[in-house]
Amino acid sequence: MQNREKKIQNLISELEVLIYQFNDLEEYEKQALGDVLLEQGHEELRNISISLAECHVLDCIERNEMFNTTAIAKKLNITKGGISKITTRLIKKNMIEAYRLTNNQKEIYYRLKPLGRKVFELHETLHKEAEEVFKKTFSAYSQGELEFASRFLADITAAIRATTDSK
Repeated sequence: MQNREKKIQNLISELEVLIYQFNDLEEYEKQALGDVLLEQGHEELRNISISLAECHVLDCIERNEMFNTTAIAKKLNITKGGISKITTRLIKKNMIEAYRLTNNQKEIYYRLKPLGRKVFELHETLHKEAEEVFKKTFSAYSQGELEFASRFLADITAAIRATTDSK
């Protein structure tokens, strides 16, 4: 029994390390996006930080025409309040604009502005590079290992979601 408990504790420790590495990855991606934008002459971004959440909202807006705050929140599994804060920041950074339909003044929709589209494209490039690394890693796994990994990640995601939802 102690051996099982020790293995579970080791898994929890490894998950904590993984979460820290994701935080490091977010910082790396933020820096990489900023560096590329500055290299391409977007000096207005010198003092603007772009979070991973903001990149994902830009991605969601670009890929889903006519999405409002509620639809973005549902798609990204972020609260409507969180999306509202992010879209406000993106508007201030001149990356998106809000608009209403003439026949529906209640709903607010979003679309990318040129700078937002540029960030979207760069983020997409970084995502594709990371995806290639993951594909190479996962190609060494057997079908059974892939099925287990999929179940494991789904369970961890659900556990993290349950933890954050309870707060």
